[in-house]
Amino acid sequence: MIRTNEHRLRSVILSIICCLPLGTAAQQQPSPVEKEHRLDGQFKLVSKTEDIPANVKHAFSKISREPSFAMANPGKEFQATDYVIDRALPWRRLVFAGAQDEKWIVHYEHGGYAHSYYVTAFKVNSHGEANFEWGCSVRGVAKTLEELRTMVAACRLAKADSYW
Repeated sequence: MIRTNEHRLRSVILSIICCLPLGTAAQQQPSPVEKEHRLDGQFKLVSKTEDIPANVKHAFSKISREPSFAMANPGKEFQATDYVIDRALPWRRLVFAGAQDEKWIVHYEHGGYAHSYYVTAFKVNSHGEANFEWGCSVRGVAKTLEELRTMVAACRLAKADSYW
């Protein structure tokens, strides 16, 4: 009986120690209300990659680990699946981007084996450099900024070292 209780106590302690990093990471996530407010205010929406400034494209290239910015415009061809039809086509396609003061968001789809949708956010500093702020995978294509706000409120924010 004593041995069984000792075993249970060790199991509980081990479970707590193993799960501690997960609990800490979960605490670092903002609440859905805080995440929903990340996109507050008026954004000037753009629907062409040509309208995204070079500094934001450069920052996006860094987090996507690409040598240069490669993203198709909405409605244009891209590598939607893992079956490569043309090696010259990009793996990502813009849904829309938006600017508000020094903030930029880029909502896009990523083709490949697991076709998915993302939103990334950048902030331009006083030197004109764009830096990654946050990003997340969303459950589909947002047709409006309001819809994207709702999606961001439900997503798990990720850092630059994630898969973009």
